[in-house]
Amino acid sequence: MIFIVLLGVVSLFADMTHESARSINGPFMSMLGASALAVGLAGGLGEFVGYALRFITGYFVDRTKSYWLLTIIGYAVNLFAVPLMAIAWNWQIAFALIIIERFGKAFKNPPRDVMLSFATKEVGRGKGFGLHKLLDQAGAVIGPLFVALVLFLKPNDYKLGYLFLLIPAIAAMIVLFISMAHYPSPNEMEEEKEEKEKPKNENSGILDKRFWIYSIFVTLTMMGFAHFMIISYHFSKNSIVSGAMIPVIFAVAMMTEGISAFLIGRLYDKVGFKSLLLIPILAILTTPFVFSFGYTLAVIGMVLWGIVLGIQDTVLRASIADLIPPSSRGKAYGLFNIFYGTAWLAGSTIMGALYDVSISYVVVFSIVLEALSIPFMTYLWRTVRS
Repeated sequence: MIFIVLLGVVSLFADMTHESARSINGPFMSMLGASALAVGLAGGLGEFVGYALRFITGYFVDRTKSYWLLTIIGYAVNLFAVPLMAIAWNWQIAFALIIIERFGKAFKNPPRDVMLSFATKEVGRGKGFGLHKLLDQAGAVIGPLFVALVLFLKPNDYKLGYLFLLIPAIAAMIVLFISMAHYPSPNEMEEEKEEKEKPKNENSGILDKRFWIYSIFVTLTMMGFAHFMIISYHFSKNSIVSGAMIPVIFAVAMMTEGISAFLIGRLYDKVGFKSLLLIPILAILTTPFVFSFGYTLAVIGMVLWGIVLGIQDTVLRASIADLIPPSSRGKAYGLFNIFYGTAWLAGSTIMGALYDVSISYVVVFSIVLEALSIPFMTYLWRTVRS
């Protein structure tokens, strides 16, 4: 449990750094003269890089077992690219730093999640990943609020805001090195008795049918899950939420995400894969609310949106640890992130195109995909249970 808390504190400071930056990257690039297309491309390409490249990292994790080396390199790139934004003198440099920051996240997440999977063996997968996510989201709430205070005191001084983020970046690295010093061999926290009992040819690193069924479920449910950029665009375009209140509502969703992640993690430990059915069910309820035209309905929708995101970020990661043996877990986490990120990018693009035609089409598209994902998860949890 101590190891989980330590990595959670690392993530808390890390999220204070890069989530704060994500809240001001758009207006900062605009101030530097970037077009809306450049800003949108930076966000979309950054997310794709942040997810798609994790397969490569996951592959190296399984081959080298260099959990700490890869994690430290990834965190260093991810964190220190942010304060460097303070010396960006044109939007092209800012664009490059945003991509570099996402590259660092792609590098660090698979080895970190594999280490967490070792540590959660005894305390419970859901509880462990849920606690980590709760601490992670605390940083995602605190950081942007501090940056907002800096900008309130020094209006439009984004560079000062980026410089401030050097403090949590350094704090994250310090706690990371402390964690490594106390737990130099994290794989020893999980005994691989079950693997040792299997025939050698079953540990060849080949992912079985259950993982691919799981991946179809992830792809469908993520394609149908609306990205906040589309939701905030809807709020702004239709004057449902004021510009100043949109970040506040987002912070509320982040807080909801952290709390729900911890609670759903405990539920996962009790009922297993069946809890993943909450993702499409709640997503189906979320979409009509976030794309409604009432303020109260929008707030309710964002609370539901945060709950769904919390479930995704907790039990989706925890369930991989229960599906895949440690020897192939890095590759599995890497593939999972490719499916997750690519599906969200594709779904968001389609939703954006449908939105220009009719909001109703967006809602129908989302509901249909979420509903289609349910049979795959139903089949999976019955297979795992048997």
